[in-house]
Parts: sequence; C-alpha cells; structure tokens
Amino acid sequence: MFIRKFYAAFPIYIFLILCWSCTKIDTTNLGQNLIPVVDNIHTFDTTLSVIADNFDTTACDSVYRSDLHALGFIPNDPYFGSTKANMYFELKPQYYPFNFPASDKDSLLLDSAVLVLHYSNTYGDTLTPQKVLVYKLSDQFTTDTNNIGTTYSTCNVFNYNTANVIGEKTFVPARLADSVHAFKEDASNELRIRLSDAFAQGFITDSSEIFANDTTYKNYFKGFALLMDETFGGNAINYFDLGSADTRLSFYVRTSLSNVKDTLSVNFTFTSYSGEANSVVHERGTSEITNHVSHPANGDSLIYIQTAPGSYAELKIPGLNGLSNRVIHRAELIVDQVYDPSPLLTYLTTPAYLYLDAKDTLSNTFNPIPCDFNISTGQPNFSYFGGPGKLIDDGNGHQVSEYVFNISRYVQSIVTRDSSNTTLRLQAPYQIINNAAYIDRCGIGVPPFNLPLNNIADGGVKLNGTNNTSTRIRLHIIYSTL
Repeated sequence: MFIRKFYAAFPIYIFLILCWSCTKIDTTNLGQNLIPVVDNIHTFDTTLSVIADNFDTTACDSVYRSDLHALGFIPNDPYFGSTKANMYFELKPQYYPFNFPASDKDSLLLDSAVLVLHYSNTYGDTLTPQKVLVYKLSDQFTTDTNNIGTTYSTCNVFNYNTANVIGEKTFVPARLADSVHAFKEDASNELRIRLSDAFAQGFITDSSEIFANDTTYKNYFKGFALLMDETFGGNAINYFDLGSADTRLSFYVRTSLSNVKDTLSVNFTFTSYSGEANSVVHERGTSEITNHVSHPANGDSLIYIQTAPGSYAELKIPGLNGLSNRVIHRAELIVDQVYDPSPLLTYLTTPAYLYLDAKDTLSNTFNPIPCDFNISTGQPNFSYFGGPGKLIDDGNGHQVSEYVFNISRYVQSIVTRDSSNTTLRLQAPYQIINNAAYIDRCGIGVPPFNLPLNNIADGGVKLNGTNNTSTRIRLHIIYSTL
C-alpha cells in the first residue's frame, strides 16, 4: 500500500501543454496495438544481447513523514543476506503548556501506558512470532528555524539507552490485522506495546517541569527507538503508519476526587513537529549477490535486484550501435525471474515494481528513459512501460515473473537520429525523483516529480542475466526496413 502523494513543482498538465508542439518521432505505431505480423518479407524481428552488471549500492534513501516506516529483521535471505530495520520517532501532546486531567498530580493514578502503532502490511514470514523492544532515544531529533523536522535517510542510525527496555511485545505479523477490543475502543491493524509503569509515571510525577514547552519536553524525553529482538527469531519486516490517528502513546489514568474514580485515556500523537527516522542496514555475509559483483566483460549470468536501499544492475546493448535506419514497431527489454524452489522464497517475494532508467554520461546521473517515459497522468504508464511484471511459465511448469519494458521510441531515436546508446539501469527504487523540468531527445516534456514505487526494503528478485538460456535478458525488436 502506497501512502505517499505525488509531488510536483508545478502542474504537470501545464508543462505538457507547453511542450505539445515539440518535435516528436512519429515513425512507430507504438501504443496503438497496430504492430504488424512478422512475415520476414515486410516485417522482421531480431533479438539483441544485453550485457548486465550487478551493483550493490551503499546509497541511502530519504524516508518521509508520510511514508510507511519499516520495522523488522530478516536474518538469512539466501540472495541478499540480512536486513535490519529500526524505527525512531516522537509522540507529543497537541499543545503546551500541557496538563494531565487532574487538579493536582497526587490525585492522578496510573493504570497503564500503551504505545500503539497503526499496522499496514508485512514483507516476509507472517506466521513466525517476532519480538519488538522499546527503548528511550539518547540522540535528539533536529529541526530547522521553522521548527520543521529534519528528513533523515536510511543510513541514519540513532543511539538509544541500551540499558533500559521500557516495553516489549511478542506478536505474530499475520495477527496484527485482527480486531482489538481495548479500553473503550474497538480497532484493528494495531501493534499495542505495554510500557513500563516506571517510565509512564515519570510523565505524571514531573509533569509541571516536562510540559512547559516543546524544549522542556524534548529535554526530558527525546523519543522512542523500536528494534526487533534478533535472538528471539522471526523473518519479516513490518510496515507502520506514524501519521495515522491510531498511532499514539496512550496513558490510562484514574482520578480519585470526592471518592469518585473514573478511568481516562490521554493520548500523545505524531504531530507536525514530531521527529522521525527509519534506518535500514544490510549485511551481505556469504549471500549469493556477493558472488556476482565482479563485472565480467561479457556481463553477469544472473541479476540480483533488491528494493532500495539495495542493489541494481547496469545494462548495455552494444548491438543497437550497428542497426541501420528502419521503422521500429516494437522494442521490448525482457527480463525473466529465475525459478528457485527454496521454501524461504515463498514469502521473500519480488518487489512490487521494477524500474528502468538511463544514464547521463555527462552528469553521471540517471534520468527517465528518453522518448518512452510518460507521466502525463501523474503515474508512469506501466502497462506500456513495464514495471509490475506478469506471471509466466518458465517452460518447466514453474510460475515466475517476467518484466517487459517497452523502449521502442528510445530505440527509434538511436537508429533514426543516431542518438546516443546509453547505459540503462534496472532497479526496484523506493521512489523516483526528477528535480527539474526538461525536454528529452524526442521533444517530450518531463516535469519535476517525486513518485513512490515500493515500500522501503520490501522485496528482492533473482533474474536471468547475460547467459545462454532462452530466458536470458534480451531486447526483442520488431521492425520494417525503409
């Protein structure tokens, strides 16, 4: 489930209208389902080899406030090793100075305090129990001059008070979607963690000093650090929505005035001034990817794509340089998953989306595929461009995913205009970002955007690379001569 919104520096449609009169390549029937039959008289086809190289990146991804945050531990992914995801965040009162509902602190009796996280989904084994541990942060979140919280990356690992566990909870991920019947509430999709009474009582006992303003509150309590107990077991990463109204720190208290006792709930939430961060750490060990990052001259036989922050592959198609001018009816980059009978892979599933972009050799950055990337509707047209993959039979009775990227106009620009045959990149990004508007080589306007694709660290896949199998990575072209 994607909860991030599309961000643009200005309206997409205005930008596209301005670019409507730009020159386009019209020598392809692409997108009209008018691809002629290959008869080897007027219409032909050919398949070009692709050289693929794996890259295990150390790059970091920014995790935004509205994104799902990852919490979990996968100890032994056969392809990618271990993954550890920790959450750090603040929950605060809605205003300052804040007071608990009692005329004086001595009349307020604590029943319990519960940390509640709104649950979204799980990547990995949903049936094996896991155990989460809650600590107090010792590092403090920073803000800018407008008191807006810093956006941290997956590489930011926060320090916490390791000597004091203030809460813990054993849970089965598959049960987190079940209904919860707690004090005066009925809910579902919640992870509820009982916190220690000593931790909670401190907020009440010292409330006048703690809640004078946000500075005094942060000096007293810097926030929560949530980690999985790696010695307990489990093999999954769970996703939570900090911005949900269900996410909160709930104090259940009773007042004892005039011999009348009534239990109340006081909630601290994830406010616009709350800090947050989500670290993701990979340890490759002796996993399969470590044997496939040497970049042999003829390409690697297997491709390993892990959802960001993970790994990617760079692709070269040297055969495009020698193609004579022709009409390209269809050019499809085809990538097939390798079947693996390992039981672990029944729940360590493939990424929701793969994505293909092109390298700019001058800036050494990657941009959307020239001529073929279309974001006029606010989302790439994946039914045309590829991305989610489709299930096929691998020829041996096994269901695998096949990814098809339609790059017909890009190929047409190479054979017609002698445009550069650039290096391509295959990845499973957390998000794709274009910071500045520009016109590509085919006269197509590309606006600024920040587009979510996958949940952070959610998925991995082994694909056929540069090998001699019928399902090797390949570029299939249907064309007519001029």
